[in-house]
Amino acid sequence: MAQILHDVLEEMAAGSHQAFQKVFYATYPKVHAFAMGFIKNEADAEDVVQAVFIKLWTKRAMVSKVENMDSYLYTVTKNTVLNQLASRKATTIDIQSLREIRNNEATAQEQIEAQDLQLLIDMVVENMPPQRKTIYKMSREEGLSNDEIAERLGIQKKTVENTLNLALGQIREMLKILILLLLSWG
Repeated sequence: MAQILHDVLEEMAAGSHQAFQKVFYATYPKVHAFAMGFIKNEADAEDVVQAVFIKLWTKRAMVSKVENMDSYLYTVTKNTVLNQLASRKATTIDIQSLREIRNNEATAQEQIEAQDLQLLIDMVVENMPPQRKTIYKMSREEGLSNDEIAERLGIQKKTVENTLNLALGQIREMLKILILLLLSWG
């Protein structure tokens, strides 16, 4: 099996569109599921998936040297998601889906990285002003709609929306800083 995958990657590195299609069809479900684990919006997740496969094709000459294709695609997908979040193209982060990454299909590395990201997000949320933290948790952890949150707290729906935007902006800022740190180390 590994030799077949290596042969297909060699063909893709040489410019074979058919080999790229094989890799695409074999790996698309994993890449899509992982992107959706971070980004709640289907359209944004599709943008991430498209960017991942564009990167895979443009860097195809290096792909034949990849030892673990799942790990490689995970890393490319994670970096693409973080870049998209940092550039404010993605507007929501689905914390519940982050927790679900810890399923049987996730590798140990994926589980560790998902836990690390979850820990960073939890730290940011814990340091938010009380109302912002409450509204964020009600939305992301309890799954309440903006209307339900507004009703429970006795505030306007627009206040809930603005507060959630501030919370997500705070998380995006943390992710931008993390990306900059990773880039400076690497």
